[in-house]
Amino acid sequence: MPAPANRLENSLAGKTEKIRDKKRLQKFSQDGKIKKQFKDFCNQEDMNMVCTVTLNPALDCYLAPARLVPGEVNRYGEPRFLPGGKGVNVSLLLHSLGEDTLAMGIAAGFTGRELENMLRQAGCRCTFFYLPQGDTRLNLKLMPPGQPETALNGEGPHIPEETMVRLEEHLAAVLREGDILVLSGSLPGCLPPDTYIRLARTVPRNVKVVLDAAGPALAAGLKAKPFLVKPNLEELGALLDLPLKKEKDILQGAKQLQRMGARNVLVSLGRRGALMVPEKGKPLLRAALPGREVSSVGAGDSMVAGFLHGWMQSGGIDTALDWGLAAGAATAFQQGIAKGEEVEKLYKEHFSSRARK
Repeated sequence: MPAPANRLENSLAGKTEKIRDKKRLQKFSQDGKIKKQFKDFCNQEDMNMVCTVTLNPALDCYLAPARLVPGEVNRYGEPRFLPGGKGVNVSLLLHSLGEDTLAMGIAAGFTGRELENMLRQAGCRCTFFYLPQGDTRLNLKLMPPGQPETALNGEGPHIPEETMVRLEEHLAAVLREGDILVLSGSLPGCLPPDTYIRLARTVPRNVKVVLDAAGPALAAGLKAKPFLVKPNLEELGALLDLPLKKEKDILQGAKQLQRMGARNVLVSLGRRGALMVPEKGKPLLRAALPGREVSSVGAGDSMVAGFLHGWMQSGGIDTALDWGLAAGAATAFQQGIAKGEEVEKLYKEHFSSRARK
């Protein structure tokens, strides 16, 4: 098992790194240009980290054929490869927004190595536990112009028990009170539905758990009483086996998740926006931001990242929801996960005036 990673955070000037271990940071403080940064670091009491866990990450391959006709040869141009997996997406955007984040997961083979390499090239800290055989799944995103996008998602490799134990031990070593643990994405078929409960119980008390899953994994994970769950409308309806067409029905569905264990529930509604049912206070319904949707891939994950960024910056549900909407829209308006500056631009355009009030 790799040694627990030091928690790195981009410095204000971008010329050094902040390291939680102040003794190790001491060597950086000799440079007069960064003495003030070192002093500011030492005075900070809270440097909370968001750790994401992706048990079934992927290397996403985007293909744009001129047309897609089943049963025929369909030709496409240059493929585009991007890191994939819900937790990976959350960490990528949080890092771009300047938050301290660590992407953890399980990988295998050449696709796993390429996934890790792409994350490191993006500057995103990551720790992957490699399987002795198999390959990280390769997901194909078929996006012909004027036609609905089609996704072919793999199931992922088999994960032995010893690898899960190593992951649990590492989680317990790197997380501390006040940190946030994001458990998201599909579970490989080899893992039971209660896997997320198992991981949630590994970490120290007062670590906030965020759950973004579907089906049996979501139902079981609610027993861990997560700080936040973020189903989309389809996932919420499928879990409760109810048609959720009206706003009052969606609201009742979200409240049912609270009765099942969730503290705060954020339901992404696609083009209809989002509904937030907080632990305390009134429900908040926000309309979707105007713009042309290019791809829905990663929009929900970006909403989670934006929400957590807003929460960590303000501690308020209202502001966190605004950031979540801005982040989800920024990703939906392009191919791939949005950059922090793109999210910030949308937030300023649509919400900054309310934030100043």
